[in-house]
Amino acid sequence: MLLATFSDALANALRAKLRRLIGNEAMLGERVEVYSMNSLGRRLYELNFGRAQIATREMLVKTIEESARAMPENRFSPRFLMAEWEQVVEAWQLKSWENYRDVTRLGRKTRLPDAQRNLLWSIFERVRASLDDSKLITYADLFSRLAEKIASSGKAPFDFAVIDEA
Repeated sequence: MLLATFSDALANALRAKLRRLIGNEAMLGERVEVYSMNSLGRRLYELNFGRAQIATREMLVKTIEESARAMPENRFSPRFLMAEWEQVVEAWQLKSWENYRDVTRLGRKTRLPDAQRNLLWSIFERVRASLDDSKLITYADLFSRLAEKIASSGKAPFDFAVIDEA
């Protein structure tokens, strides 16, 4: 059984409280694994693909800024570019211009004509290439690959899962 939450600190607290709750039933405790989502993702990724080199937020910001500077016609702020990367490209795991062009950018306040989207996609392609060259992945990539692997294998890593705050 999996018990998962969103932070390492909360996972540690849940693990300690679970030990108190089950008390003398040590065998029961051995059947429950407690993780933060990112820790769980890293563990499952390592079991299925090997060790993941995760790009930090700072690395992503730097890579996006460098990629944007390479495009002299870019007028988007680094903050906008990072938000577009996280909330659209990564959130929807967009891998092609056609996917990016056609995605509905729900909740995004800035409307983008095709010319601006094309420029943005050029920046994001550079970001992807830079990450690939550095052999880095993002957590969105990690979870996407895991989801594909688990779906194709037909075997879930846990029989039951409780996800805190889901």
